[in-house]
Amino acid sequence: MMKKLLTGLVAGALAVSLFASSTFAAVTFDTTSGTGFVGKGDVQTALGWNNKQLQDYADKLVFTYETVETFEITVEWTTGEGTKGEKTHTVEHKRTSAVNGNVEHHARTATQITGFNLTGLKSVTTEGSIPKFGDTFPGNSGHEVTKVELVSTISTLKVNEKVLQQD
Repeated sequence: MMKKLLTGLVAGALAVSLFASSTFAAVTFDTTSGTGFVGKGDVQTALGWNNKQLQDYADKLVFTYETVETFEITVEWTTGEGTKGEKTHTVEHKRTSAVNGNVEHHARTATQITGFNLTGLKSVTTEGSIPKFGDTFPGNSGHEVTKVELVSTISTLKVNEKVLQQD
């Protein structure tokens, strides 16, 4: 009985993992060039759209690529009494790029959308700046940056602000 239960659980977990990994199977994206392809099913899933909604609004879709880097910045200072202090701050640096794209249609029926060709990055906006070793930490006069460490990077491809792919 226990063996059958474990076998069933393993089979169920495998089925879930196969489904989860194929959820965004038709998304390919080169983060350096901003080129790739997004299948229509991935867009429909992300936006909760049916086929008619996709056909009606395909030319209004906005693709973006966002990178959020999280840094730990350590600063040191000396008070007027000569006491040394140290503190670590967490700072995020966010870059968002618009992605050029065009609609791809099925070869036999020029009106049936099959997906979207991503053809490169365009405008880039940046939020936040990362201090460098030796800089004075912003807003804290006399607090010198002694260590800058990248602790995580999250990259996300979106359509109309909905996640398509995240690393």
